[in-house]
Amino acid sequence: MASSNIKKVGLLTGGGDSSAINDYIRTIVILLEKQQIKVRGIQRSYKGLIEDDFMDLTCKFVNGIQHTGGTCVKTSRTNPYKVEGAVQKIIKNVEKENLDALICVGGNDTLGVALKLAKEGIKVVGVPQTIDNDILETDHCIGFHSAVENIVKCTNMTMTSAYSHEREMFVEVMGRDSGFLALNSALVLGADSLLIPEFPADLDKLADLIQRKRKAGKKHGLYIIAEGVQIQGGKQIQDEIDAFGHIKFAGISYAIAEIIHSKIDVKPNVVVLGYTQRGGTPCPYDAYLSTVFARGTFNNLMEGKFGYMVAVINEKPKNVLIADAVKDIRLVSKQDYDFAVSLGDVW
Repeated sequence: MASSNIKKVGLLTGGGDSSAINDYIRTIVILLEKQQIKVRGIQRSYKGLIEDDFMDLTCKFVNGIQHTGGTCVKTSRTNPYKVEGAVQKIIKNVEKENLDALICVGGNDTLGVALKLAKEGIKVVGVPQTIDNDILETDHCIGFHSAVENIVKCTNMTMTSAYSHEREMFVEVMGRDSGFLALNSALVLGADSLLIPEFPADLDKLADLIQRKRKAGKKHGLYIIAEGVQIQGGKQIQDEIDAFGHIKFAGISYAIAEIIHSKIDVKPNVVVLGYTQRGGTPCPYDAYLSTVFARGTFNNLMEGKFGYMVAVINEKPKNVLIADAVKDIRLVSKQDYDFAVSLGDVW
């Protein structure tokens, strides 16, 4: 297979970490080293690309990193287009390292920067990695399925207490703009209901549902709440802003629990899962999918196809323009949301 004159590539992982990134890195390093292509890991995402912070990724180095969480090249939320002179430093360091191509693994922000760098003349291949699973044009993103599994495992641990103490349990999961984590977790767990960013939460309806269930004899329950949910007629809790201008959410479930308590004198317990969702060992399906993404990346490098994100459709790699993948975010449909909610409203 021709290598399109590719001799050395850089690889970075940006944004929030997740499980199965290292499975991806291991596979792509093996594939490239077999073709005598050198891989330079860029530490801490675009921060390392700005600061000339590289490391060698070899088969020997990546041996055994599969099935470990996080990313061996580290990550950060660095936006070079908001740092004076950073883009010029990136171009200089790409030239200094003699990088023939750049592999950018991450979510909308990381891929958005990759798109801009492609317009600067850098040969880029994008790979979707985010537990939110909110990238357009792909069935899956690296990390999503492992995060769902983590949510299910952790939530099942809390439900024994919910049952024993006859309490409603509000479990808050990640999801700033998209509710796929909440949706899939709720379906697997058989949750009584879920609240997601795509649709404002009607807390009067939620309070009524809890009351009806209690009157019917079910005095415990599970409600999955995405961190970015909007309260109907209310205001979202805001915290600090990250490098890409996003509000960092956490803790909206406490406010919702207080409102429910004021309405029906029932105070739910709250569990905010936080970083446990995206940590630890990847699930087997996520590990498998990472190899599919690596295969697609390798094919692009060999065939000289740049400016594309590797998507996975029907478990096969497919090229989509990075511009098409990041022009918006993928959202839960009303049909899927209504279906999930209807399964819990049976009392």
